[in-house]
Amino acid sequence: MKKGFVIFLVSLFSLFSAAAPSSSHSALVSANPATGADLSEAPAEVRLTFNESLLLLGDKNPNKLEVVNAAGELVSGEVSVSGPEIFASINKEIAVSGEYSVRYRVVSADGHPVEGGYKFTITGPEVISTPPVEELEDGPNPLVRFVFPMIILGIEIGRAHV
Repeated sequence: MKKGFVIFLVSLFSLFSAAAPSSSHSALVSANPATGADLSEAPAEVRLTFNESLLLLGDKNPNKLEVVNAAGELVSGEVSVSGPEIFASINKEIAVSGEYSVRYRVVSADGHPVEGGYKFTITGPEVISTPPVEELEDGPNPLVRFVFPMIILGIEIGRAHV
C-alpha cells in the first residue's frame, strides 16, 4: 500500500509541477495604425511590433507585410525589418478613403512562421481631382485678328483689279 501511495504522490506531484509549455512563436505586441483604427488620412507607414526579433537570412527577408485596399490593390511599399519590428511605407497617392486590410507573415528567430491580419479605415475626405480648365482667351488670338483682315483686304484688292 505504501508503494501505491508513493506512486500516487509522485504522479500527483509530476502533474502539478510540470512546467507549462513555452510558446516560442512570435506574438504581435502592437500595431500602428491599430486594429480597427479610423484615420482621417492615410498613414505614412504601417509598423508592427512583435514580442521577439524576427528572422532575417543574410540579405533575404522571409517576412511579409501587405496593406491592400477594399478592391484588393496593394498600397504598401517595400518591407523592412528591424529587430522585433516590421514596417512598410504606404503610397498616399492611392490610399484614399475606405477600408484597408493589413496582412502579415513573419518568421520568429527560432524559425516558426506566424500569420495574421487586421483592418483599419481611412475616413478622411476623398479628394476628387477635376481636369484643369483651359482659360478662354478674349476673342481669337492676335495672329488670327491680324491675318483675317489681311486676307479680306487682299480679296477686296484682288476684286478691284479684275
